[in-house]
Amino acid sequence: MKMPAFAMPVTLTLLLTACGGGGSSSVPVTSNPPAEPTPNEPGEPIAGEGEIRVLSNRADLISGGDALVEVITPDAAQLEGAVVTLGDRAVTDQLTATDAGTLKGLINGLALGNNRLTVVLADDSVLERIIINHPNGGPVISGPQIQPWQCTNAAAVDAQCNQPAEYSFKYVPADKLQNLLTNFDPENPGIPGAFQPYDLANPPAQEAIARITTDAGVEVPFIVRMEEGVQNRDRYLIMTLYQPDQPWTALNPQPQWNGKLLIHHGGNVGVSYGMGNPPRGDIAGTAPEGAELLLGDSITTALGRGFMTLSTAQGNLGHNGNLVTAAESLMMGKERIVEQYGEIRYTIGTGCSGGSITQQHVANAYPGIYQGMIVQCSYPDVWTTATQFADYNLLSQYFGNQLPSDPQGFQDVVTRLLSSGVIPAAQWSAFYGHLPLNPLISDLAFFPAAYPDQESCPGLEDGVTVYDAQDAPDGLRCGLLDYMKSQFGLRSPEVWSANEQLLSRGFGGIPLDNVGVQYGLRALQSGVITGDQFLTVNREIGGFNVDIDYQPERTVADSQALHNAYRTGAINTAEHLANVPIIDLRGPDPGIAHDAYHSWQMRARLEKTQGHADNQVIWYGPAPLFGDTVYTTEALLVMDLWLSQIEADASALSIEEKVREHKPVYARDRCLSVSSLVGPEGPIVPLSGNLLYPTPILPGLDLSLLPAAPAEAGVVVDALTGQVCGLDLSELPVVSDIPVVGDLLGTVADLLSPITDPLVGLQQTVVQTRFGTPRTVAGDSIETLTNKCQLKPVDPADYPTALDPQGFAEQVADIFPQGVCDYSKPGEGVAPTETWLQYGDAQQVIYGGAPLPGDASSSRQGWASPAFEVEIR
Repeated sequence: MKMPAFAMPVTLTLLLTACGGGGSSSVPVTSNPPAEPTPNEPGEPIAGEGEIRVLSNRADLISGGDALVEVITPDAAQLEGAVVTLGDRAVTDQLTATDAGTLKGLINGLALGNNRLTVVLADDSVLERIIINHPNGGPVISGPQIQPWQCTNAAAVDAQCNQPAEYSFKYVPADKLQNLLTNFDPENPGIPGAFQPYDLANPPAQEAIARITTDAGVEVPFIVRMEEGVQNRDRYLIMTLYQPDQPWTALNPQPQWNGKLLIHHGGNVGVSYGMGNPPRGDIAGTAPEGAELLLGDSITTALGRGFMTLSTAQGNLGHNGNLVTAAESLMMGKERIVEQYGEIRYTIGTGCSGGSITQQHVANAYPGIYQGMIVQCSYPDVWTTATQFADYNLLSQYFGNQLPSDPQGFQDVVTRLLSSGVIPAAQWSAFYGHLPLNPLISDLAFFPAAYPDQESCPGLEDGVTVYDAQDAPDGLRCGLLDYMKSQFGLRSPEVWSANEQLLSRGFGGIPLDNVGVQYGLRALQSGVITGDQFLTVNREIGGFNVDIDYQPERTVADSQALHNAYRTGAINTAEHLANVPIIDLRGPDPGIAHDAYHSWQMRARLEKTQGHADNQVIWYGPAPLFGDTVYTTEALLVMDLWLSQIEADASALSIEEKVREHKPVYARDRCLSVSSLVGPEGPIVPLSGNLLYPTPILPGLDLSLLPAAPAEAGVVVDALTGQVCGLDLSELPVVSDIPVVGDLLGTVADLLSPITDPLVGLQQTVVQTRFGTPRTVAGDSIETLTNKCQLKPVDPADYPTALDPQGFAEQVADIFPQGVCDYSKPGEGVAPTETWLQYGDAQQVIYGGAPLPGDASSSRQGWASPAFEVEIR
């Protein structure tokens, strides 16, 4: 159908293109329209009242050729007989009238680049929206993609690894115990997974399938559909409860989906030059199938409650250390869910280690992707952690605290152990700020990702030459710095190495530094190390060059890379996290390089930027890394309650205020997991994994049949057992304000204080360990946001009087002629994180990123309920 001549857009097109095509030209509804509008010139379109909303993403960030849209007018009668065109093609039949008096539907067939969507209303007035479509293979916001890239999917149809989505089904057996016993293979010992394959052509008997009742009260067989496909050149996985004999569209989802989304992530940190697999498990994405029965499993719990789940290979930090492409992949995944399954109420993230970094980085730099986060064994970001691990590596190299790789290496280690001047093991912690185990583990597990000359560069096709400083200076640099060069920028010519000069181009900039760092300063001040030990270590510690090779000189940060690391969010300054609740699950140190201090490090950053940390909760527990095997499940229940209460608040409060206002009683700091017995949906036995929840593996052990205790009971348990690490009972108005109860608790707490006070102190010292880092020992605060310090003259007052401070300071000044770190001042290059930066297109990079152009108001509204305010401008 052709549009009437008078409806052809003219002036509105100019308005749209003036903003780079990124916004809407829909004219806002006016409450007092003029009684006698000025007649338009013949052929000029009349701007209609209303708007075209793009629900699945910002209108300028759409990918894959389709978008879920909604047409809204103040007078629904204007939509009767409306004509909708995409360019010059009629698409009216792709929209459907809704009960809310709007038109809504999935617009297909978008061309790459600008697409003009036009709606001619009943009175011949016009609404328009420019939709900018990007390739399904990307990029959308990340700029030129990592090259080379290897597609490993046999079904790939092009160089971006695109392929049709594939669907498979699994189900939970009705008898878990029988499934465990009959599927156990003594030749391949392990616990069978919770799910079994479901064959559509030959399904199991209905009575063999467990039935589940969602949180909305919909009862269905526990059958899960798994959608596996490719976006952004890598794999994604979407799982949801599914009735195979029923249709599902974005406008009519199957009733068992509650509209909620759980995103789960993988662990570690690394780079890859080829496709990976989306994580499938809770505990850092590395627990073997079946282990969720013992280790806890929020994913299976979420599916049973009616959640949909999403994971992407690019969102796995161990596979992809570039957190911009991680955010991009999650954005594209949410867009696909909205377009194919329906609008989302809210999204919760979960994950340990690298999974915590991805969440906390993305939530701060790309707010709106998550509405709540469950972080385990957490770090706040990669690049302050990189500073910590680089210090560990330098100190371990000096001490000889390294595992030798060959006999010659063993001799070198022994030599360093005997010649370092520091008592092996006994005094190492005085410099590390930590037990020696974690530095050793970090060297083995994480630090190799920094090397540009990795012998086995992950994902790389055979025949591609990897960088070698001597033999292949023009080879591929396979390390984190160059993998992140779009964010950090390239090194400037005045600091180029010989190889950079040879190639006439800079390598990826270094965003960390140890110039002026006095390793072991606080240990010296407290008398744990001698003055000679302090001077020797600081004189000989050295640093790294751009190839991450040792050098006698200290590491010098590239100023532009350092500044960009802050403004891009690679260093998480936490300015934009007040709108998202965080439950941090933490186990005791030594945490296999996952220091417990990182939970409080993030808290300190939140308090600095927000003035409070009311949106962050720390659950401490006895299990290493993640606190307790039931915490992932219990945290999901508490986070779901927290977000549901925010969602229900239609008041004018800001989202930041709603997060604080609707924080449940269950969302409080805890030191041990005994309070799990008083959970939001009944008792959960600590350290029982998923053996008992959501349904017990042994019949007759269903704790959900017990009456749920009031929420305040958990607070009482905490207070009386000292499990809130010294929290004063008077600070708990939820119980102290209750007549009689508050007085009684106060009396009991006073009577028990001779017992509970030492218990609290013991918990703080032994259970709730908070070790430091080499930088906190050197004088930095727990925030540890200073990747390069400002310098000050050496001050004799910093050194013990027993050392002759003036003479000692002169020796220190010989080591630090430029001065030493002044941690009372902000670090060099520190800047607030800027949100929603983009880094160019497929051909041209914008180093350090730039704000998204134009205004995209009234778009991306399908990502979350209105209370969460995820509209990105």
